[in-house]
Amino acid sequence: MPQESPQVLIVGSGPAGLVLALTLAQNGIPLRIIEKRIEFHQSQRGSGVQPRSLELYKFLDVYEDMKQGSIPIPPICQYKLPGGREPDTVYRMIPTSDATPDIPYSDTITIGQYHAEAILRDHLRKFGIEVELNSELLSFQQDNTRVSAEILKRSSSGSEETRELATFDFLVGADGAKGITRKQIGLPFSGSSASPATRRIVGDVYVEGLTMDYWHSWRPGNAESLLLMPTEVEGLFFLILFTNNPAEYDRIMASKESLQQFICRTTTRDDIIVESIRTLSDFNPSIRMTNKFGEGRSFIVGDAAHVHSPMGAQGMNSSIQDSFNLGWKLSLVCKNLSPMSLLDTYTEERLPIIKAMLAKTTESQNQMTKKLHNPKAAWSVPKSLNQLRVNCRWSSILVEGQHKVKTALETGDADTNARAYGSDDDDELRAGDRAPEAPGLRLMLVNPISGIETTSLFSIFKPTCHTILLFEPLHHQLPMILESLSSWAAGTVLVALILSSGSDVDIPKEVVESLVVCEDKDGYAYEAYKKAIGGGFSVVIVRPDGVVGGIVKGVEGIKTYHDKLFIV
Repeated sequence: MPQESPQVLIVGSGPAGLVLALTLAQNGIPLRIIEKRIEFHQSQRGSGVQPRSLELYKFLDVYEDMKQGSIPIPPICQYKLPGGREPDTVYRMIPTSDATPDIPYSDTITIGQYHAEAILRDHLRKFGIEVELNSELLSFQQDNTRVSAEILKRSSSGSEETRELATFDFLVGADGAKGITRKQIGLPFSGSSASPATRRIVGDVYVEGLTMDYWHSWRPGNAESLLLMPTEVEGLFFLILFTNNPAEYDRIMASKESLQQFICRTTTRDDIIVESIRTLSDFNPSIRMTNKFGEGRSFIVGDAAHVHSPMGAQGMNSSIQDSFNLGWKLSLVCKNLSPMSLLDTYTEERLPIIKAMLAKTTESQNQMTKKLHNPKAAWSVPKSLNQLRVNCRWSSILVEGQHKVKTALETGDADTNARAYGSDDDDELRAGDRAPEAPGLRLMLVNPISGIETTSLFSIFKPTCHTILLFEPLHHQLPMILESLSSWAAGTVLVALILSSGSDVDIPKEVVESLVVCEDKDGYAYEAYKKAIGGGFSVVIVRPDGVVGGIVKGVEGIKTYHDKLFIV
């Protein structure tokens, strides 16, 4: 159990709930996370992890564990039929790209959702927090000061039940599309129901007779298709199959023998043997989302707020990014450092992104349905789905000296939604964008980071504080800037002075211990941020979620940013 007097109740222990819990825990916020299931699921589900989510995992200090437990996405091998053994075409769903200093994680990886959740639970245990299984939220009520929740707790056998009444400062539903939180808040779930054309059977099966170096695909016609995708577990494949015969779905779900017969018929091979079935489910996604992500002291994240096609691996990634956006804001409010109005920016920032995401995944799903005759075209997804250009440039809490921040109200919903995933043609760095990485920073003088000689910006950024990057033209203003930062609450800000390579700037002794001082010996930081720091705007404020919150000139701009977020 977490520490006493939990301030936040998280309902649901999927990736969104766990990322929120870990973000809050690292910020020192006491919480509980409950799960109504008897045991943790063991399915792959949302296994594709996009580059932006890998960066998020880096900030949460779980990247290395995720990377170690993952595999890269292999090419898709489409086989000739009949025969089913000779490749017809081999292609990649997403073209690979080389890592660069500002984009260290350039490719999507796969790790089973059950495996990723286990890693997140392990990290939560370091804070004394365990997911409470067999614990179901029955109802809740809220007022201006608290949320009162009724929780049903069952014994492991299910034979005993107890009801608990508990109060919290906030409640967050990560309980999926069918969960109680959104329904009880009273939020709509608008969109379209699934169509027969999107129905699939998905599952995890142990298979003999296939290598682990391709996604294996057979498509004998528009009536049937089969895809077997290797996982990080040897011999375990994630299965996706389609048939336009509804009765076939029922037969396959009913027995292993029927699944084996389908595979033999579809592949025209008898050497692909289903050893065992770990999970199998009838899957038909709807396209729905709510119009806001919270009300009062209750919020929703992930599938509780939006569901859609799995094409492009956006669902799980968007869900955990919901949580990361909400988590740092909720932490500040729980500590009474920021006003409740800061939580309104969770919907303000995430809603246009989710609208854009639903449009992109729906387009990809429609493309697949229309281009069944051309699998390469059907499976192709746009590069923008790596989410590296996802932004919130319209947010009301941003501060930028070079460009006026146009809110969603000023630009209109359509324009805001169109901008949410960014553009490959836009190479500017603006407030609301992802903050780039910069490796090869040589640590100098005395600073909070000890024991290492070099670092990178992604090693400095943390979900527990804002990072203020000061570039060299402002070194003479250091005493004034540090004096202005004394009004920030303890632990909410870290200051990093980035000196150019070979700089001979003399840092006053009285400010040395208040800074992380780095020499940009390879020039990567100045290259990555040159678009932001032109024209004398030499201060870049990076939020706890790794997003540029402000691009300003000095003391006045920093104060303006502070006053937008914190209780003055």
